[in-house]
Amino acid sequence: MGRILGIDLGTTNSVMSIMEKNGPVIVPNSLGERVTPSVVGFTKSGEILVGKKAKRAAIMNVGRTVFSIKRHMGTNYRVRIEGKEYTPQEISAMILQKMKQDAEDFYGEEINQAVICCPAYFTDAQRQATKDAGEIAGLKVRRIIDEPTSSALAYGIDKSADQVILVFDFGGGTFDVSIIEVVSGVFQVLAIQGNTHLGGDDFDKRIVEFLVEEFKKSHGVDLSEDPIAMQRLKEAGEEAKIELSEVKESHILVEAITMTEKGPLSLDYTLTRQKLESLVENLVEQTRAPVLQAIEDAALSLDKIDTILLVGGTTRMPAVQRLVKEITKKEPRRDISPDEVVSLGGAVQTLALAPIEGDLEDTLAARYGKEKPVIIHMTPFSLGVGLEHDQFSVIIERNSTYPTEAKDIFTTTHDFQEAISFPIYEGEENIASENTFLDLLRIEGITPAPRGVPRVEVTFRLNPDRILEARAEDLATGVEKKITIAATDARLSESEKQRMVKESKDRVSRSLRERIQENRIEESQSVLSRSEEVLANYAGHPMESTLRKKTEDLRSLMQQGGGDDRKLGETIDDVNRLITIIETAAG
Repeated sequence: MGRILGIDLGTTNSVMSIMEKNGPVIVPNSLGERVTPSVVGFTKSGEILVGKKAKRAAIMNVGRTVFSIKRHMGTNYRVRIEGKEYTPQEISAMILQKMKQDAEDFYGEEINQAVICCPAYFTDAQRQATKDAGEIAGLKVRRIIDEPTSSALAYGIDKSADQVILVFDFGGGTFDVSIIEVVSGVFQVLAIQGNTHLGGDDFDKRIVEFLVEEFKKSHGVDLSEDPIAMQRLKEAGEEAKIELSEVKESHILVEAITMTEKGPLSLDYTLTRQKLESLVENLVEQTRAPVLQAIEDAALSLDKIDTILLVGGTTRMPAVQRLVKEITKKEPRRDISPDEVVSLGGAVQTLALAPIEGDLEDTLAARYGKEKPVIIHMTPFSLGVGLEHDQFSVIIERNSTYPTEAKDIFTTTHDFQEAISFPIYEGEENIASENTFLDLLRIEGITPAPRGVPRVEVTFRLNPDRILEARAEDLATGVEKKITIAATDARLSESEKQRMVKESKDRVSRSLRERIQENRIEESQSVLSRSEEVLANYAGHPMESTLRKKTEDLRSLMQQGGGDDRKLGETIDDVNRLITIIETAAG
């Protein structure tokens, strides 16, 4: 079956895990780090940078670096770089592709399957876009799993006691709260609330806006008009925010942030934790209502909640932790990394997707038991169709568990109609258009008849990834129409997806060739050094002139940038062979 990656595709950072004998483990990236920044940069030379390299180069790459693309998943947002447009799916695929390559390099084998985690409050369109991103990156997406549920899996899978877990998930771009009941290894989601437009990025923005205003007061210069200055401010503000989770003051110094007629000006400011908390107070407060609503939806009292899990980097802020403790009257758990727990849970989820054999089966059985984890999900949104007079007819109720299927019968509103259109919405408003429009299901070829006579059955099915599949069938003729829902503006056609897959594969091939070339050049430099030593130590040897000539050939190829890889490889082999002959004969 092969290894399956558990991937937390985050707004700010992404993490990957794999299930090993002793449980889920974080897979380091090519730099040996456990976390990969979700940043993509495009250099002027056409190179695509992903992760820390892209983040480091952002100041020199202003206008060519993409941050926080996750916030635009499932929308028609486009990134324009040098005249070419990229969808959120494409940018996300570049991040996933980098992680896939790093995992393959780490394990020395191909890895082409993944469980990808996404916010519980992600809409149908956002989930479909996440799945598309994985496929473009060359991954078979075995499951899309909610981040809070994944966190609960990582925390609770090896705990013997039944419990109710409240997961407070506050990341870089989104906020979720889920309440999950764990009974005998079954994880049942009881309630979901959240806000897909609230996260650590909003905190960073407040800090930057404050620093811009302070600088303007002190120097009369508006830094918001300078893209490079704003990028430097963003980085400094983010570092200060992180630091202030541990200390009371953070000194922000950005030297020569702008030039004036009198020379360079620097930003020098000491930001206190108290000031930061005053800047973001209302953002922290916005998490209160979803938590209370989730508790109400779960029909639980606070004393029935056993465990509070904090997930996401923003939960490191003392102000956030205080609010959670104030609401729940409990101390949150601190024995698992908020940055890594989602990915670890994704790896645990792979237990239910792949056969476990040999030593791994015995080891995991000893820790987790013979039964694989079972998750009972629920959808936080009602799903239905718009009818005449903009009425909303719900087909799948909010808080329904999934996978699930539901259906209803509809008819025509005009005599002799031969087609019916069903606009599909997601939301809780009685007026259809006040909900989120997902797609249009249209069935044609129904039997013409007076209004009210035709019977068209509409079936909604939520699959295990909480992606909606809709079908309409004329019960008189059997004519039907099926669609898998994706927001109309954000949907990728099959031809677009195939183009993106091809471009993704081409990038992998180029990257592989470049890495091979880099390795060849490093090898060449090493061989040249050895050859120079041999020529110096064994002057007068019968093979000296031959080695000298081959060494010059190799140096010439190096000066040409390596030239043809086959020829470079053959020349390296020739020099190595001659070195071996000379050293063996001499000694």
